[in-house]
Amino acid sequence: MGMIEIGSRDELNKLYNKPTNRKLKYGAIIAISISIVLLFTILIWSGQLSSQCTLLLKGFAGLFAIIFAVLSGVLVYRVNKEYISKRR
Repeated sequence: MGMIEIGSRDELNKLYNKPTNRKLKYGAIIAISISIVLLFTILIWSGQLSSQCTLLLKGFAGLFAIIFAVLSGVLVYRVNKEYISKRR
């Protein structure tokens, strides 16, 4: 009731499942997965890791989180651009 429907779910799913968009989607999922694994590594072995290693792992986790944000932003932009251009 409270959601705004832009268009047909099937149309959007077709756009998200195009080969280039699918690659972006999988790349974003892999990037956030690596970031989560690195953060869990810090959590599990926090006592055995040096402070330099901890900072390095946190830096890489942040880098992969930024990559995830960029990839998902590009994906949403590409899909919305194509969807809007088809409707005109």
